[in-house]
Amino acid sequence: MKVYLSFCLILLLLSAPAFAELSVKDIEVINKIVTESEARMKEYVAQEIAKVNVKIDALDQRLTSEIRAIDKRFDDVNKRLDSHFFLILALVGLIGVVIGIPQILVVLQRKHQRAQAEKLERQQEQIQEMLQEIETLKKKAISTPTP
Repeated sequence: MKVYLSFCLILLLLSAPAFAELSVKDIEVINKIVTESEARMKEYVAQEIAKVNVKIDALDQRLTSEIRAIDKRFDDVNKRLDSHFFLILALVGLIGVVIGIPQILVVLQRKHQRAQAEKLERQQEQIQEMLQEIETLKKKAISTPTP
């Protein structure tokens, strides 16, 4: 183990360039590399964003056209429902007229019959009164001597 430890220490001491300082030129080169890398990365990201925007625009156009088609279908369905509603309303009105007019006629006829029946009863009562009056007059005429 001592041999291994001493071997590692020797290797660390022999690697002197690891402790060297960077020169200004080295820093400028590194800075240039980083700047170029950033520029390439920005360009790549911009291209990818442009591709994504194109795809989003295509999807937006497709969805817009599909929404318009669905709106048109809804408008057609609404028009059909409106026409069906008015047709049903007209049929209900027709049924009401067909059933209502005969009922009204029956009610009016019954009212007229009642009025006729009441009139007939009054006339019969008058006839009875007149018959009674005639009977009374006959009795008077029979009971009074004629001169």
